[in-house]
Amino acid sequence: MLKKCAIITACAAAMLCAAHARITSFGEPAKYGLSPSPENWYDVNPYTWDVFTTFDGDKIMGAGTERYTMLGAECYSTGVIEGRKVGDFTAVASLVDRGAFFGGDGYLDLYYFAPVDANKYAQQINFFGGWKYNLNQYLDIDIGGNMIYSTKRVVGPGLVVEGMGGETLRGDIYIGFTTNKLYVAPFVFAGYDPTYDELRLTAGFAPSVDLEPITGIRGLAIESKAIFGYVRAQRFSGSEIVGGGYWRTEYSYIQTEANLVYTYKHLRTFAGVGWAIHDDGKYAPNGAYLGSDNNVWVGGGIGWIF
Repeated sequence: MLKKCAIITACAAAMLCAAHARITSFGEPAKYGLSPSPENWYDVNPYTWDVFTTFDGDKIMGAGTERYTMLGAECYSTGVIEGRKVGDFTAVASLVDRGAFFGGDGYLDLYYFAPVDANKYAQQINFFGGWKYNLNQYLDIDIGGNMIYSTKRVVGPGLVVEGMGGETLRGDIYIGFTTNKLYVAPFVFAGYDPTYDELRLTAGFAPSVDLEPITGIRGLAIESKAIFGYVRAQRFSGSEIVGGGYWRTEYSYIQTEANLVYTYKHLRTFAGVGWAIHDDGKYAPNGAYLGSDNNVWVGGGIGWIF
């Protein structure tokens, strides 16, 4: 168990905040490996320090504690990242792992984002992860990020634009705060992508509704997420100078998704809908079409929980 935790945590520690057309651990409150929060709202939880000072590898890595690990296969009628269309019909293979780490909730979301039309769009491999911790009675901190490899040179969140440069490897780091003390489960994050010299600000809600009291069906729930984002990039197409300078842009977007989820023992299935819109227009500086600025999609998937 310790070896497995070490490998997973090492990957998560190397992760460098993106909003995708799929609900991930991003924006969720801490769940695993936690101690009870202090009784007074102004007291800071010392548990992570207490765990560290034990110098006990099993305790630090969460060996023998509850974990959530799932392999999944998903598909979406439209692939959307940060409010922008980056694929038509898109298949996704994913691995999600969450568990105790340094007295908090260490999480990893590894997935392969594969638009079916590989000639038109880039396929992307995303290593996404971080660490959540209940700072006090009301507030959780979330530190992490992602690293993404694309099969084509892309600009922004994964757009293939002829004649506008782009990068195949990029990533970002972020810090945010979440809470589960309010029904709508609000969150706020700030992130930075050094590849695009890009500032990202996101805020939103991630409520989950247990439908068992209403339907009598155990394991049935609605999971949803609404993200309001702002992006300001000084090098939207990466390090390449195009037309005498870097592609600079800033835009806002809204992205929402709601899934009907059913979990039975080790099996998890979901089906849902999503909508996203941004205000950065439909064309690149060279006139290339970037796709619709208003997208609706349906999606679904199945997963096996270990």
